[in-house]
Amino acid sequence: MTSIVEYNEDNFSDFERYEGVAMIGFYAPWCESCGLLNLRLQQLAAQFDDVKFGQVNVDQAPIVTLRYNVYGLPTVLLFKSGVIIERIAGLQSLARYAKAIRTALAGE
Repeated sequence: MTSIVEYNEDNFSDFERYEGVAMIGFYAPWCESCGLLNLRLQQLAAQFDDVKFGQVNVDQAPIVTLRYNVYGLPTVLLFKSGVIIERIAGLQSLARYAKAIRTALAGE
């Protein structure tokens, strides 16, 4: 199972440089639906060993949050080779996130 790494201003470049498919969730501790996003990311990480997963606490990483124009929570960004290929705003179903990942992997 892939772990979900907590990213911030200091280590986010590691995420950006990843060459494969990667999904990151932007959250805040005070956001109720963000807790559900974390659960969904954990479920996805168990399903997709070849995808990198991460999360960013917007309160702890405001520069990263602004750089990616994250204004609503939760927000998920799907990257491929360091480029955003999909932005998913608001809490979505596990199936919705999984479909986005499968589509990205199929395009490799």
